[in-house]
Amino acid sequence: MKAVKVTTLSIAMIATVSLVQAVKADPATSTSMDSRLVYVERLLTESSAARKVEESGNPEALDLQAQAASRFDNARRLNDSGDDESAQTELREAIRLMTAAVQAANGDVAVTNKEANDYARRRESVQALASAHGRIASEKGEQQSNRALQDKVAEQLIAADALLEAGKADEARAELDATYDLVKLSLEGLRGGDTLVRELNFETDEDEYDYEVDRNDTHQMLVKVLLAEKLENSPMRASAEKFIGTAAELRSQAEDAAGRKQFEQAIDLLEQSTRELIRAIRSAGVYIPG
Repeated sequence: MKAVKVTTLSIAMIATVSLVQAVKADPATSTSMDSRLVYVERLLTESSAARKVEESGNPEALDLQAQAASRFDNARRLNDSGDDESAQTELREAIRLMTAAVQAANGDVAVTNKEANDYARRRESVQALASAHGRIASEKGEQQSNRALQDKVAEQLIAADALLEAGKADEARAELDATYDLVKLSLEGLRGGDTLVRELNFETDEDEYDYEVDRNDTHQMLVKVLLAEKLENSPMRASAEKFIGTAAELRSQAEDAAGRKQFEQAIDLLEQSTRELIRAIRSAGVYIPG
């Protein structure tokens, strides 16, 4: 497929919208104001977008970047004085001006419309999972660990946005996948009470079966937290429920096989069950690696 040019603005707006959402986010899932100031400062001074503006020598772009920096300084002063609402307003304006600066510096990058749309869809899924993490962590009284996770997610999303702005769509998608896996692993920890860390090196078939049980349990949890809102009154509900039903049947067959000590068969059935759960999630329009 021939690559088409996508304006830098259309790509940078992905970062702009998400950063603005971070500034206005719900307390259960948001980063601290100090962290948001750090992220926006990086956008203005250290990101690939900032380098692009500086290297362009474009007077309009440099002026817009200077205006963004001025608004950022205002935001920091307002935050220091305790005026959080005004600080948020100034941060949003700094992001908007920086987006305009990137557009002025370089009007296009070699990213296809499909790549840009795919990136936006995957990014939305990461944010949906992070939001679900916030809700579950709040229910379990794990607000402190959730804040640390949300800070890390925000940082990695900025890195992914910068890669996309630089025209590195494959690397940007890989960064999103890594971020998704980070949140998923943390959710496993919330579900089980501790972080699940495993080496894929099993001494027995029964050990591998236990691993696949955990993996299947995790994807069942993902179905619940990701699809609860998306499937309500959705025409995709029937399709997703069909996959979920098949997954449940395969899980039951796997447990029967394990009860007979036929672990190789049980492992294969569990893998099939997990694939059906992934299909259920994807059929609802949520991207999930695997």
